Amino acid sequence: MIKTAVYAGSFDPITLGHVDVIKRAAKLFDKVLVVVSINTSKHTLFTIDERVDIVKGALADLTNVSVTKSEELTVNFAIKHQANFLVRGVRGSADIDSEISISDLNEQLASNIQTIFLPTSPNYRALSSTMIKEIARFNGDITKMVPENVATALRAKFE
Repeated sequence: MIKTAVYAGSFDPITLGHVDVIKRAAKLFDKVLVVVSINTSKHTLFTIDERVDIVKGALADLTNVSVTKSEELTVNFAIKHQANFLVRGVRGSADIDSEISISDLNEQLASNIQTIFLPTSPNYRALSSTMIKEIARFNGDITKMVPENVATALRAKFE
């Protein structure tokens, strides 16, 4: 049986922390579906289509990773695409508490799909898309925080 995982997020923008989790997931699973999603509680800088293009550019070298968008519950996307696992990156205890609650709800919706938590690598633990946008807005150096294509896209947005 092919082990397929879904890694979803708003990715506004994708960070090196996200990329690190995706690369590690790509070593664990046969196929990783990276899903750019809409978070109704967030106002995004990039449109969903821009985010898909940016994420595709950041992950172009990963052969078993594909990128798409979705406007539905992640667990429903996973069911439709016959994924066995949901991958979640966690930076610390606050993320873990939140993600466990979501995992419990997903378990009720689809008991056959397992949630896998991957801790963020220590050198990326402090990164957040929100902080990176703020640094970029004020011309700070984000080159060690995001892939090169993301830094370029952020500079273009804030010119």
